[in-house]
Amino acid sequence: MFNFYNNDEPAEWVMGQINWAEEHTAFAIQLETDGLSYVKWKNNVHGLLVTGRATGGGCNNRLIGTKGMIEVYVHEGPAIRVMGEGADGWQIPSLDDVPKGDDTVLSVLNLIDCLKTGEEPELSGRKALQATELIFATYESSRKRARIVLPLEIEDSPLLSMMEAGMIGPNRKD
Repeated sequence: MFNFYNNDEPAEWVMGQINWAEEHTAFAIQLETDGLSYVKWKNNVHGLLVTGRATGGGCNNRLIGTKGMIEVYVHEGPAIRVMGEGADGWQIPSLDDVPKGDDTVLSVLNLIDCLKTGEEPELSGRKALQATELIFATYESSRKRARIVLPLEIEDSPLLSMMEAGMIGPNRKD
């Protein structure tokens, strides 16, 4: 979503930290239990991603800009709310024009349309690789304890390597 919100601009660097305290997988791949990822894009936009069990946020995504704030999937609230510059409170925009349906079906329909028009699909391989680079750069930053300048140039999964070496996890070797 970071890249989507920033028009798929290329990132310049990533600084991150992760915690692996328990087994947590998606698509049979081990994931971190908690994480922080701070990203700077080449267009000077900055983003902070907090993941894990207790992020403390009141929504899934919060975008803070120079002209206001947007919250997406507010916990026990609306799907989207907006507070513009100088507003007295939150505004809830109409979502009547947003296509309804299963996300998988909508993404396949987008792909079919893009095959006809020659445009890039919302879920293209290039975009997936760009997002994956941010994840692996966060892991690499945690391993190196340093800011990681992109493009990322590693040959392994820093998360799996740190787990195997006992650098992180319940059996960590201090």
